[in-house]
Amino acid sequence: SDRTLKLPSDADGTILTTNSSVGKILQVIQTVKTDTFSVTGNSFSDVTGLTVTITPSSNSNKILIIPSISLAARAGQRHGYRIVRGSTAIAVGDASGSKTQYTQQEGNLNTDAGIHSHTFLFLDAPATTSATTYGVQIRSESSSSSYFSYINRTYADADNDSYGRSASSITAIEVAG
Repeated sequence: SDRTLKLPSDADGTILTTNSSVGKILQVIQTVKTDTFSVTGNSFSDVTGLTVTITPSSNSNKILIIPSISLAARAGQRHGYRIVRGSTAIAVGDASGSKTQYTQQEGNLNTDAGIHSHTFLFLDAPATTSATTYGVQIRSESSSSSYFSYINRTYADADNDSYGRSASSITAIEVAG
């Protein structure tokens, strides 16, 4: 049925006259990793079991990626992670000299007993209707074998109730464009 809408004379804006799906959530896919993972060296490594694959229904749709990473390292060590689409890093800092491009970096930890949670939101525009895989890669600061980065566990990882284990996840949400 017809409706009458009265606006003040100084009103400004756009009124949709049709139903729009822009911004609607179309699908949600999540992977949860509960086991541990570790890596040494100053090269990025894929975190096994922490990927999500989504097939967009339109190439104009966006994918909201939400990694929630439980990350730990040895005290005093810098390390971090980055999000990848396939093998391409996305949502990383600008390149500057020889600086490493992370999604998030952590450093100067003062304990071997902590696990730190990192959550990030990134709205990607993959421009495809093909299955698209998103994942997480982690890296420690040194190529030395004594420098490790850990997922879902502490560096010390002692078998007592003072140390724990945690979970990490990656979520992909298709948003209508």
